[in-house]
Amino acid sequence: MSLSVGQLPLYMFALFILSIVLLSNIFIPVYGAKSVVYVYIDSDGIAHVNMSCRLSPGLNEVVLPTQPIIPSLTVEANGRELPIVYNYTTNSVTVISGSEGVCTVSYIVNATIVENRLAFNLSGKYMYRLILSPSIILLTLPNNITGFGTIGDMYYVDFDEGRNMQLLYIVKPQVSETTTSSKPLTTGAGLPLNTIIAVFGVGAIGVATFFLLRAVRRWREEEVALSELDIAILRSIEKRGGAVLQSELQKDLPSVPRTTLWRHVKKLERLGYVRVEKVGQQNRVVLIKRFR
Repeated sequence: MSLSVGQLPLYMFALFILSIVLLSNIFIPVYGAKSVVYVYIDSDGIAHVNMSCRLSPGLNEVVLPTQPIIPSLTVEANGRELPIVYNYTTNSVTVISGSEGVCTVSYIVNATIVENRLAFNLSGKYMYRLILSPSIILLTLPNNITGFGTIGDMYYVDFDEGRNMQLLYIVKPQVSETTTSSKPLTTGAGLPLNTIIAVFGVGAIGVATFFLLRAVRRWREEEVALSELDIAILRSIEKRGGAVLQSELQKDLPSVPRTTLWRHVKKLERLGYVRVEKVGQQNRVVLIKRFR
């Protein structure tokens, strides 16, 4: 079959369209729309993000829910770190994967200070579990709250965010036990404005979640965020009777780098699965909640 001069431009146009389609499939965006993003704010006000995403063979673009501190950004799959490239414009990382699988993305949030309050933005397209240390006071209430509860001495708020939002919070000041006062504190005596806002913020959360908890089931999505390495750590601790030294845990998982293993142990501690105790010069990891 031969092409006439009149058919040649149409043929070349078809090849051009085909090449565009093929090139557009090189980068596969990963939003993790059905996964849960865990945001943990520790006692120092530092926010940590942990999320799981499914990868396809080739280059994958993982869109992050909030801006990271770049040196803290890691992507792991099967217990090893993957090479990544961060895109400042789209707030995403490009991950190379040789096969299908699940990766875990973790980083420290690049929070800012707004009028003596800490703040960071969250984008949509995710479900969130916000885990707060007891010393953290939340000043903004997320939209679409779906659950509320406690994990050990921490509390969490579940919400399904459909739009960009800003979270504002403060770290509760430490009160010295030796400081006494014969006069009751009043607003006129110099009570900080942030404390007043915090009281109203906590009250708003309590009122809102009281009515929501009657109609919403508690989600059981902790397993969604657990990687294969997390599960292997929990099973190793359970096999050894519910408590294991860090050195013994390393022997059970010899192919996992020491720093990677310890980072996952601390993650499991934040999620309420284990407790880390100091025994002499060693760390002992104690199982406090079994993996279902």
